[in-house]
Amino acid sequence: MNRTRGPRARLVYAAAMVVIFSWAWISPLQASAQLLPPLLDSLVVTITSPPADSTVDGTITVRASVSPLGVLIAGVQFKLDGANLGGEDTRAPYSVPWDTTTTSNGFHTLTAVARDALGIRFTSDPVTITVSNAPPPAATRIEETDPSITYAGDWMQADPRPWSGGTAVVSFTAGATATFAFTGTSVNWIGFRGPQTGIARVFLDGVVVAVVDTYSPTEEAQAVVFTATSLANTSHALTIEVTGVQNSASTAPYIVVDAFDITP
Repeated sequence: MNRTRGPRARLVYAAAMVVIFSWAWISPLQASAQLLPPLLDSLVVTITSPPADSTVDGTITVRASVSPLGVLIAGVQFKLDGANLGGEDTRAPYSVPWDTTTTSNGFHTLTAVARDALGIRFTSDPVTITVSNAPPPAATRIEETDPSITYAGDWMQADPRPWSGGTAVVSFTAGATATFAFTGTSVNWIGFRGPQTGIARVFLDGVVVAVVDTYSPTEEAQAVVFTATSLANTSHALTIEVTGVQNSASTAPYIVVDAFDITP
């Protein structure tokens, strides 16, 4: 049996539906507010390593943390004395290597700057540290008369110049060699550049490592003609071979051995 609602019942029903729809309907602005996380007043950026007032040397890793967790961070830029230290790290955990040997000894300041997804930047409190690297070991000069150097082929005393130790030897004979046996992490061949000098091959532990043209339009005594660095701290042999060849601007193929510098 059908019943028709009276006027009073229809009014009550309409009022109830208005209340229901007012609860269920959310404006687009309200919806977006519910979908997005609330905006933060600030992020807290903290350098976690090295600790403040610490002393560092060599290569270390600088680290930072950002809180609260879960916030979208675009990257963290570390700074040393206000200048960028490496590139921005865009992935947590945030860190950067720092070769402190490229920085002067003494007090320095580290900071970290976090950039959020909106591009807003937040800077950590500064951390003051002390860099203390030992000075590099001094090179040892070995003169051309030292018994650690062996000569093959024709070598003779060089004409007077301001040589290291007062003397040097010279050769223009193709195939003549001077071999220096040493232990160390780097070596310099101290020779001569001038308008009358030629081309030499350089061997390190039996392997050709360089072809050196010693020509120069002006004379350079005690010139560093060849350098090898980052060697294993063990025994090595450096051999200089005269080729008997010079470039078109040179008047002769002379090769001079004056001394060697090694870093022990």
